Amino acid sequence: MITLEIPAIFISVILFVYFALNRPISAQLKNHGWIILLIVNFLQLTLQLPMEMNYYYLSYVSPATNGYCVWWIYCEYSLNAAGLFLSAWISVERHLIIFHAHQVFDKRWKRWIFHFIPIVFCLIWPPVFYFMVIVISPWCTNVWDFNLLLCGFPCYYGIEALSQFLFLFNIILPIVTIILANVTLVIRVIYQKMSRQQGVNWRRHRRMVLQLWVMSSLHLGLWLPLVSTILIEMNIQPSFMINQFETMQFAPYFIPLFLPMICLSSQPELMSKMKNLIRMRPMNRVSTVTYNRNAVRPLTIATGR
Repeated sequence: MITLEIPAIFISVILFVYFALNRPISAQLKNHGWIILLIVNFLQLTLQLPMEMNYYYLSYVSPATNGYCVWWIYCEYSLNAAGLFLSAWISVERHLIIFHAHQVFDKRWKRWIFHFIPIVFCLIWPPVFYFMVIVISPWCTNVWDFNLLLCGFPCYYGIEALSQFLFLFNIILPIVTIILANVTLVIRVIYQKMSRQQGVNWRRHRRMVLQLWVMSSLHLGLWLPLVSTILIEMNIQPSFMINQFETMQFAPYFIPLFLPMICLSSQPELMSKMKNLIRMRPMNRVSTVTYNRNAVRPLTIATGR
């Protein structure tokens, strides 16, 4: 995880500097969601993942205090949910940007309704709600196990209705939205390419569509096994895949490690600049010049060009 986290943080910083110095690019609507997602992802890299790495290294929770467990599980749940909601909204918004940009974003109030407010909801809802059910926890008292990942489970898991609502709304809903948005996008792309409709400039949106598919595949590939197992355990067989459950819990931690690389791939100008910086310059050629001074002794001087 460390070998992936260091370049992920480095690439994230480069992307932040790039967006800060290029206001026309950062001001584009299609990049707002990605910038916010990168900020959430950076918090996962710097706040959340070090706690997981510390646990996997020691095999126990350190420091073994209630306050640390509350902070750890609050960061884990809030940042994961915010990342899923933002990814789901980016998937939906790509339809609006590609197919309905002139109708949806032509006025300021429409941009607020269909762009800014959904992003604000994705950022505010998870930390506020998890603050209520984990930090304040008015319905029950948390009891932590310092030998388990995330100190075990928060006490609201014992309230069946609340735990099922959070699981369905904060995890299942974003994942299903990502699946439906990408499946319908594939269908619309194929349909418009096969038909004679030329309303969409696919050369202009090709990189954006490919970026969305890669990002969605990353989330679905690492979240679906865990989510599917939890659903089966909740409704069919409680002991299903019990021995592989910890491994599936580990898989989503790779999402923040790979996401900056996916975002970097969608910025061709930045990639070109980075390639130019790291490209090896040609070696200086060394030649010799021999001359005779006063016909006394020859002298050879190396000159570089």
